Amino acid sequence: MLQNIRKNSQGTAAKMIVGLIVVVFALFGVESIVGGIGGEPEVATVNGEEVLQSDFLRAVEGKRRQILSQMGDAADPDLIDEGLLRSSVLEGMINEEILIQDSEEKELFISEMAVDDYIRNIEQFQVDGQFSNERMQSLLRNAGLTLQAYRDSLKSQFVLGQARSGLIASAFVLNSERDEIIALDRQTRSFGMATVFKSDYLKSIAVTDDEVADYFELNKADYKKPENVEVSYIELKRIDLESQIEVLEKDLLNLYENEKSDFQGEEQRAASHILIKIDDETDDAKALEKISEIQAKSESGIKFSELAETYSEDEGSSQNGGSLGLSGKGVYVADFENALFALESGQVSQPIKTEFGYHLIKLDQVEANSIPSFDEMRGMLSSRISNQKVDALYAQLTERLADITYSSSDLSEASEALGLNVESLVGVSSESTHPLFSNRKIQKVLFLDDLVVEKHNSELIEVADGHAVVFRVEAYQEESLQDLDAVKERIRNKLKIAKSSDYAKSVGETFIERVKSGESALEVSDNMGLNWQEYNAIRRDNIMLNREVITRIFTLPGAMVDGADWQGYEVLGGDYAVVQLTKVTDGDASDITALEKSSISNMIGDTFGAGDYQAYQRVALDSAEIERRNRDN
Repeated sequence: MLQNIRKNSQGTAAKMIVGLIVVVFALFGVESIVGGIGGEPEVATVNGEEVLQSDFLRAVEGKRRQILSQMGDAADPDLIDEGLLRSSVLEGMINEEILIQDSEEKELFISEMAVDDYIRNIEQFQVDGQFSNERMQSLLRNAGLTLQAYRDSLKSQFVLGQARSGLIASAFVLNSERDEIIALDRQTRSFGMATVFKSDYLKSIAVTDDEVADYFELNKADYKKPENVEVSYIELKRIDLESQIEVLEKDLLNLYENEKSDFQGEEQRAASHILIKIDDETDDAKALEKISEIQAKSESGIKFSELAETYSEDEGSSQNGGSLGLSGKGVYVADFENALFALESGQVSQPIKTEFGYHLIKLDQVEANSIPSFDEMRGMLSSRISNQKVDALYAQLTERLADITYSSSDLSEASEALGLNVESLVGVSSESTHPLFSNRKIQKVLFLDDLVVEKHNSELIEVADGHAVVFRVEAYQEESLQDLDAVKERIRNKLKIAKSSDYAKSVGETFIERVKSGESALEVSDNMGLNWQEYNAIRRDNIMLNREVITRIFTLPGAMVDGADWQGYEVLGGDYAVVQLTKVTDGDASDITALEKSSISNMIGDTFGAGDYQAYQRVALDSAEIERRNRDN
């Protein structure tokens, strides 16, 4: 054998391979070979622990899906900044790894059983109020997760939550601090106010043609007409095809027969258990001895639920007589599950060993899925067949539309072949508000040379689920300056609004000058046609007055109470308000109940605790040894 190896190593092919390896070593170093077989690549290390590239890519994809889901119908992957996405995900994984290491150092822990109990109670995994293994597995598959990966993720989050909750709960607030905050939060302010509305002067404002022309000359860039095109297009909508679909009775019956088997699927089993853990204090032999003693008591006639409440070391179920609820296969660890599904109803298992310890398992109930009648399923079956046929027809027509328009010089051939109308639209630009041509997918290709210069039809564009379009640029207009006549009324209105706002401000300033000179605010208000109003004991959470007004009032310095100072300011929309602060009264902590004080203290303490936890995270991050790899994949 060694002779054969030696003989073959002298061949031309072998020498070429050796030469190639030498070149690779020379150019890239030994890591180019060793790194490829030494383990999975990482994107970062945190205190020596690796953040694996596969986990990173999975997290990036999960975050991308989440963002696209939040976008809804307007989802467009091109809107996502890939660099920012990867950077934020990586930093998040690094921070999480730091906190996980910190939790492990503190020996924080949550049992697998507690995690599984939490999963079984997640509402999204339930059908008619009962846990459904099939629904859970389906949702996890759609999210790109395995059950074990989901378990691990939850376990990490729960452990991190312990550290976070512990630190936040340790924060507290002194009574004196609480009372100061109450005094500020419950503070009331009294003030007078008049609002000068620009709309009251709008009709009396005049703007000359010369003013319009001067404004136009100075702001021509604002009145350019963007490049635009005239287009013809064909739309194909899935919803329009539904009326063409016929569902036959034989199809319904065939589907019903096929679907019946799904309702005869995996049974659900309700179980109870008693757990004796194997840990530092209880070794395997001692745990087995304990569970055997409990088994003997069960066989003697003592209720299983009473034994579970007395002896079980599973905190999550012992208080409920050991009940684990109803579930199917795939929820429990293998040895536990195999034992459970081998039991008859009411039967108690022999001691079963798992990674958690020794169990006694009792099968409380077996629930099999009932098969609905054909009439009960008719509506659902009809809808499914109809949707399948519509989907198939839509796919067929979109493919034909794409094929015909790809090779055709216009849209008429596709229109005749598919019975679809050709529509037209002029003045389509990047500023278009048309429901179809403002779509980002169309906007991305609207001015491509292939369409504008070469006059090709566009590719078939799926603007939304079940909605496709092909368009053709018939004419192109370059960016141009609009004529003054076309925009002068728009400019005139803009100048009138600006002038009316300026005039409202001048009226407000005149009002302030007159009251400062000694005139009564109410008299000046009446003389000037304004509406002076006084407000007493207004709190900062008042919802009856304008939010902007309340914010302004509560930012005024308390020194204004002497009445010598007034303030005027422009409010949103161009109106002008004048205010006089007349009284500031701090809240009194003695006026609120002990329960409210306790609630406020808890809220403030939580706020302080959250700040402490953020500071704790920063310290942990600053003290960690982090090495980021520059990987593009």
